[in-house]
Amino acid sequence: METTASSESNENASHFLIIRVTVGREAQVMERLESQLVRVPGVHAIIKPYSLKGYIVVEADSYESVSQLIYNIKHIRGIIKRELTITEALKTIEKKKQNIEINIGDVVKVLSGPFKGETATVKGVNKDRGEITVMFLESAVPINVNIKISDVSTIKSESER
Repeated sequence: METTASSESNENASHFLIIRVTVGREAQVMERLESQLVRVPGVHAIIKPYSLKGYIVVEADSYESVSQLIYNIKHIRGIIKRELTITEALKTIEKKKQNIEINIGDVVKVLSGPFKGETATVKGVNKDRGEITVMFLESAVPINVNIKISDVSTIKSESER
């Protein structure tokens, strides 16, 4: 009730509404919503938040314009009644930087990619690019390979030895 009264008094202000979507189908829904933008006035932005899987944030003039936008689109599960404030909407689109401590000499396990499951020793760390240089422990020929920091987990830290 309270949000309805505030939305009626601020008819010119933008509203940030959350659309619930099938997880993993966000990109398809985004494409369909973008194609529908020309026929629906009052929609200003469509945002796929990094932090929320299965949700899309829409900035629009009213709840009705978002209802018109999502009408008859597959993989949409509904509109959440609660509106986001602008600060909450901005928090959803900020990509949080991972703070992973990996040092030279650490033993890591590769979690994804062509070397998945392999163990390696860290030979170099490039935090600006988010990559590490590793040498695999069980390889016949020692080769240095660059891998993203997010694709590894630390098994033994150099400080533990």
